[in-house]
Amino acid sequence: MRRRISLPLKLFLIVFAFVLSCIILISQLSYRYVQKEIRTNDIYYTKQILDKVDQYLTVNFSSFQTILFSVETSVKANINNTEVIKKQLRELYELNSNYVSNLYLINSDLSILGGSTLTRIFDEPLSDRKPLFDAADKNKRTTFVSDPYKSKYSGWTVTMVRYLNGSPFPMAIAIDLDLNAIEETLFKINKEEQMNLALITLSGKIIAGFSENRGPLNIQDHTFSIGEMSAEQILDTTGTSLQLHTKDGKPVSILKKSTEKFNWSIISINDESRLEAALSRLETYYIGLLVAGLVLSLFISFFVAKYIRNPLYALKIKMKRVEQGHLTTTVTMNRNDEFGDLSRAFDRMLQQIVELIRRAELHNELERKLEIQVLQSQINPHFLYNTLGSISNVIRLGQIEKVDVVIGSLISILEYGIADASEKVSLRQELQNVADYIAIQNIRYNRHFHLIENIEEGLMDFPVFRMLLQPIVENSIFHGYNGGGIEGSITIHAYEQGGIVMIEVVDQGEGIQADRIKHILDSEPSDLELKRKRIGLNNIHGRIRLHYGEQFGLQIISIPNEITRVRAIFPAGMFKGDA
Repeated sequence: MRRRISLPLKLFLIVFAFVLSCIILISQLSYRYVQKEIRTNDIYYTKQILDKVDQYLTVNFSSFQTILFSVETSVKANINNTEVIKKQLRELYELNSNYVSNLYLINSDLSILGGSTLTRIFDEPLSDRKPLFDAADKNKRTTFVSDPYKSKYSGWTVTMVRYLNGSPFPMAIAIDLDLNAIEETLFKINKEEQMNLALITLSGKIIAGFSENRGPLNIQDHTFSIGEMSAEQILDTTGTSLQLHTKDGKPVSILKKSTEKFNWSIISINDESRLEAALSRLETYYIGLLVAGLVLSLFISFFVAKYIRNPLYALKIKMKRVEQGHLTTTVTMNRNDEFGDLSRAFDRMLQQIVELIRRAELHNELERKLEIQVLQSQINPHFLYNTLGSISNVIRLGQIEKVDVVIGSLISILEYGIADASEKVSLRQELQNVADYIAIQNIRYNRHFHLIENIEEGLMDFPVFRMLLQPIVENSIFHGYNGGGIEGSITIHAYEQGGIVMIEVVDQGEGIQADRIKHILDSEPSDLELKRKRIGLNNIHGRIRLHYGEQFGLQIISIPNEITRVRAIFPAGMFKGDA
């Protein structure tokens, strides 16, 4: 014979599985969320660093422009005094030697007047100055920035050159940038922020940057590649970020940003080691959370099972003794909860049964009354089961303090619902019943379904069918608001227009597709609705049409994910009588 599993053990297993599953699910979702946030924050932080570098370059560009304008003003004022020009070039160079490698004038024969020590001595014409002079001569109103190149006197540099307008003979002002100073700034950021930054031209040339610990980079002849992708191909890709793999298969993340003033790009290449370290710490925390969740699940399951098992076994013993014929059995259970109420109700029921049996022995007529009372008593356990089921939902949600609220609202609904269904009630009574229903749903789902009443004056006493609004409101919660999955407002309008009274229930939930609306009003109740004893919208629609005529009934107007309006249409005159 198959061994039966006791209810406390089933409850223990169910609670254990439920709590542990919830903890695992929440932990997994939290882990994925935090993982995503870490990646997002890492990208955001890197973009902030790139913005700071761009600001640094913009400030430098403005400083270099100021130097060029200062030289232009000085040269124009002393165009015929070469010694004064040389002196001022030297002073400006020494004043800005931390940022520039050289400051000089280029003559049309490609000779120079230099500010640095070397160019003051060696000022002979050089052919590599011709592209600079030609660029300045071609763009006389703007400042030209060269590609990085190897200068004889300044080393690896970039030159900013500007044509000297107003001079009696062709001449250009040039500044060789000290790329070592820019590179030191980038190296400092690389070290402090654990990044790998560099300035890149549009052709993929490295202007400055990339520390000696190059990691995934293959640097060659002032350019680089990652895996099979060259620097120029990386810069040509759309978007500001991309993921690549090195030749060893290791993933790297790349962020790039165009500078505001220079025709360069700032690029950051990271091997995700910092991100992996953070995720490793997160995994340790995640495992610890799962272990704690396992222990917590065992504790909660044991506590809940024990809390149910003791009164359940006491009631079971009492019922067995009653089954053996000991109708005077009393097992006192000093509990101020539903089990205590059930025990006391059971005792009272036994007392009533004993009294009925005693009376049955006195007269045969009492036997018929006893059978009637027994039949009636069969209703009470069913009513008690439904009541405890509703209270159980509240307890399962951990809202013990709201049990009295649920019981009060549930009693009002039951008293209202078990009356004669053909009896008409006022709209005020229907609204109160809806308010009780929403109060239970708010506690049950731990949501706030805000009920808004917009009733035209004089319609509060308008007679309507009993249980007219509650099924429509229930439909809004179960379908519009996804069975309590989301919350929102439910508005009830009532107004008279052209001899017709319209009562509307409006929600801002998921809505109903247009092809389903006619099916909802015309179809028969589903098996699920019959099983749950729920009143469908088609039932309400049919009752109104049967009572008042086919021109009345329900209208459903719905815009998916925006608004759903269920409108009940009645004649404003007197009733014609029940069909």
